[in-house]
Amino acid sequence: MKRAMDDTDLLLQKNRVDALLVTKKENVRYLSGFTGSAGAILITPPGVYFITDSRYATQSEQEVSVCRIQILKKNEKVLERVVSLLKKRKISRLGFEPEDMRFQSFQELKKKVYPVRLIPMKAGIETLRIIKSEEEVQKIILAIRLAEEAFINVRSHILAVISEREVALSMEGAIRRAGAARVAFDLIVSSGERSAMPHGIATTRRLVQGDLVVIDFGAECDGYFSDMTRTLFLGKRFTGRKREIFDVVREAQNQAIKAVELGKEFAEIDATARKIIHKAGFGKYFGHGTGHGVGLEVHELPHVAPGSRMRIREGMVFTIEPGIYIPGLGGVRIEDMVQTTRDGCRVLTSLSREWEV
Repeated sequence: MKRAMDDTDLLLQKNRVDALLVTKKENVRYLSGFTGSAGAILITPPGVYFITDSRYATQSEQEVSVCRIQILKKNEKVLERVVSLLKKRKISRLGFEPEDMRFQSFQELKKKVYPVRLIPMKAGIETLRIIKSEEEVQKIILAIRLAEEAFINVRSHILAVISEREVALSMEGAIRRAGAARVAFDLIVSSGERSAMPHGIATTRRLVQGDLVVIDFGAECDGYFSDMTRTLFLGKRFTGRKREIFDVVREAQNQAIKAVELGKEFAEIDATARKIIHKAGFGKYFGHGTGHGVGLEVHELPHVAPGSRMRIREGMVFTIEPGIYIPGLGGVRIEDMVQTTRDGCRVLTSLSREWEV
């Protein structure tokens, strides 16, 4: 936590602000260690303040060690305490997180802090979270292992006749039994023609022989997430166009993983996968990016996508997940999580990428 706080000085400089108000819960947790749902951080040159209400007085004392804890009085609002703290300091420009603050709150804060100028942060806490510490990586790996254990236990029961929803419920129960705090997101289970829907939430549709079944799942460990996808085929003879798109996606993923090197732009990794899919004649059926960062959020920086000028640095964790989705036929996605190291790319997931149930 101290390392993260030290880096905030650089953010103040980059955004040309005198102080920073952090309200996004994932960023609050990253900076302070606070795991509750109601808290904010005010970073000023003289000190860093953690603000919460009386419900979290004991919890904040136990979890927050790098900030001065401020407990709100009865009926006092966070913004009122922020204004009170700002008035004691010579702050002319206050940075805030534009994606997290509602317009009404912004208007209220703007009125109360006048003449202090509110500056939307362009380089926010998320830019610090891109590089994962070893402690963070270990939490992510545990979240991966718990989800993998669940998938291995459920995989042999994914048969014709059961429904997508039954698969999803079995996965969710298995993830919790493995020891995860919760599933990372509403699990995606899409089969048959529905597998051509990249984010097809499970329905009552029953699986049948010859189906492609896309299962996108993950778990949470101590606030950190995992995210992976496997595509299965129900049947013994996996041939024809369905097998073709499976093999193309697997090759695209393999080559994209091999292409991960320090210093490369993420757009290059995306282009590697996209080129293979396009060359095979399926380019128009791959409509999303090749990957995304995973950490305190399931989807965070960096973006492995066209136009991403961000360069690969040591200590990043992200997914590689190309896919092909053909309406009327079905879809395939294979998703693994990787970590960038001094030597290149380390694949964190260990599940088989084969199609057999």
